Order: sequence, then C-alpha cells, then structure tokens
Amino acid sequence: MKVVVIGAGVVGATTALCLAERGVEVTLIERHSLPAAETSHANGGGITPGHAEPWNTPGIARRVLTRSGSSEPFRIYPRALPGLMGWGLSFLRGSTPKRYFPSARNCTRLAVYSGKCLARLREAHSLDYHQYTRGSLELYFSQAELDQAHSLRRKIGNPEVDLKTITPDEAVSMEPALEPVAGQIHGAMLFSRHESGDACEFSRLAAQRAESLGARVMFNTRLQSIELEKGQFREVFTDQGPIGADALVLAAGCTSPELTRPLGLKLPIYPVKGYSATLELENADHAPVMPLLDLEKRIVTARFGNRLRMAGLADFEGFDRTVREDRIAWLLDSASNLLPRLAEEIKSGRAETWAGLRPMTPDGAPLLGQSRIEGIWLNTGHGSMGWTEAAGSAQITADLLTGKPPAIDLAGLTPDRWKL
Repeated sequence: MKVVVIGAGVVGATTALCLAERGVEVTLIERHSLPAAETSHANGGGITPGHAEPWNTPGIARRVLTRSGSSEPFRIYPRALPGLMGWGLSFLRGSTPKRYFPSARNCTRLAVYSGKCLARLREAHSLDYHQYTRGSLELYFSQAELDQAHSLRRKIGNPEVDLKTITPDEAVSMEPALEPVAGQIHGAMLFSRHESGDACEFSRLAAQRAESLGARVMFNTRLQSIELEKGQFREVFTDQGPIGADALVLAAGCTSPELTRPLGLKLPIYPVKGYSATLELENADHAPVMPLLDLEKRIVTARFGNRLRMAGLADFEGFDRTVREDRIAWLLDSASNLLPRLAEEIKSGRAETWAGLRPMTPDGAPLLGQSRIEGIWLNTGHGSMGWTEAAGSAQITADLLTGKPPAIDLAGLTPDRWKL
C-alpha cells in the first residue's frame, strides 16, 4: 500500500511513523525545509488530556465579548470578522450544554488514548525530546474560577483523567518556583498523567525514524493539486513532480482547507493565533520544572532542559502571523507575575518570540478519518491540542488505513459530522 502524507508537523510526522512501522510505503511531503516549521514549532509544550475540552464552554459569548482586548487573553480583530462569521456561528451553537459536553467527552477520550500511544512510541523508538512525564499543575487565583473548573471537569467525567485538587501549600511543595505567589493562589489541580515536551524536536525525530523505516521524506516540496479519477484519489502534483498513491492523508493544519477547496471539501477550520517566548536560562535555580497553567491569564509554561517556554493568547485575525510586540509584552508580563524570581530574565529581551496558527474546528474536535472522497483521509483540525492528540490520531489513521479496528470509539471525531 502506498500513502502520501501532507504536512510534517507533529501530527503528520507521527502519522508517517505509525504507517512506516506497519510496512506501508509512505511519502511525507512538507513545503518547508524542516519538520514542525509552523504550528508545532514553538507551541506551549503541554501534553494535557485533562485540558482537551473545546474552547466554546457554555457562556463563552459573554466572556469573549467582555474579555477581548489588548489586556486580555482573547482578541478579535475587525478584519477577521468576514471569514469568521460562519465558523463563529457554529462555535456558538456548540456552546449549549447539550452539545458542548458530548464534544468535550469525545475530545478527552481521544486525548487520553493519545497519551498511551505517545508512551508506546517513546519507548519503542527511544525518543528523547526533553520530556517531563510527572504531571502538571493548573493554578487558580480566585475561588470562583477553581469551583467552575472543578464543576466542568466533573461533568466531562473521564475517569482516566487523574486529577486532584490541592492547596496552595501543596502546590508549592511540588513546585517551589511558585513560593513567591503562594499567597495569591486559591488552589490548584494536579493532573498526574500530564506530560510536556518539545513538539518540534519530537517531530524531527519522528520524521527521521519514519525515514529509517523506509518512508520517503520530501522537504521543500509544495503541493500544487490533488488529482482524482472517477471520484477517487489518484495522485498529487507537487513542484517536484507527480506522486501516485493509494491514499492521501491530509495533516496540513491551517492550510488544509485551501488544499481541499478545489475538491468541494470545505473544511471548518479557522486559524487562531497563539504566541510563545522561549528563554535560554542563565540561572535555572528558580525556574519551574513542572508544566504550569495560569488559568486566569491563560498562559502556560514548560521546561525543556535549560529552556523555559512561555505560551498563550488567542488572536482571531485570519492568517496574519505577525508577532505583535504588545501581545508578547502581555505574555511576558503575565509570566513575570507568575514567576517573579525570574522576572528580570524574562524581561531581559533575550527570549526568542514566535507566533503560530492553531487549526481550530468549531466543536474543538479534529477531523479524523476518511472523507466522502474515496482515498482522501483527514487528520487535521486539532486546534491547540495537536501535540496532545497527535500520537493517538496517528495510530487511529494507521489502523483505519490498514484495516484494523481503532482502539477507541470515533464518535464525534470523524469528518462525516460535517458532511465532509
């Protein structure tokens, strides 16, 4: 069997590896010179099944309208509104409890399974991507936020999300870097099965390992068109020539809709910009080791060796990838407030800044499985959970393509829910 995979981000590279493990003849195509050049390049680093619920929680409309601006985690730019209308209406329709909680359970089910798949890949291929595998902390600076989050997780109710509410003193004992802000913390949630790691490094290793197993990896190769014959996938045309295959897996993130539009497949994916700053630490003594989430500011931190990654924000402005100085300043100020002992380093100007686009669907779940066009398979639209869900999505895709029943129920995850 011959399969072409489009996109060598963390989802596509992992898919190529899972297929190559099974002896499938894989061609991995990437338009950039390296893997993980876009969304997976400098993301927040968290592998967090307990945070896999969609963003459109009940009451989201009021929160976005009242908390959208330069000093808030969310910002909606006027230029984004024309392209956002249809997607946004679907996003809001899905925020009713009747629709939201089934979607949240679907996303969480995939994310939990993906964590198990990642552990298998890590062990099978001896992968080292600066991983931390001993949990994460979600921090709350108001009792109302803590109570609301606890209620949400209880309603989602996945028993494999191992979480425990802990006191500020317990949080500090687990992560001493929080000691200066202990008096401001009302409580925390410990997710003992969460992990973190460098998604860019993992993608590089996955593509490299897939190649060693026989996959053909083509960088600097741009897809020009997807060709059908009698309504079925036949081949792709690239700037390096045509490539025929039995199946195509589209793992191209935010560019996926552009590639399928000529085929009549209108993928419900909108690009939501996030920011990160990565600091090479001069003094790591006061830096956190555990991944942290400040729920009030919606920022995360993760440690990769001697590097500290700080990430967050959600800007709706189409495909604009501009690294805006005011948003980076907001991110760094928030990180400095969370980690005051590192404030001088964080604001030193040495951090490497980045902005990337998350491929978001309105209901938060990826498009996973065969489209209505025979031979064209989708593994895209993971939003902010691409790193969390990559290994599970790759395993499921490999299962489906090789005729093996997936290990989990795919309800609410497949493209047919959008008639694709």
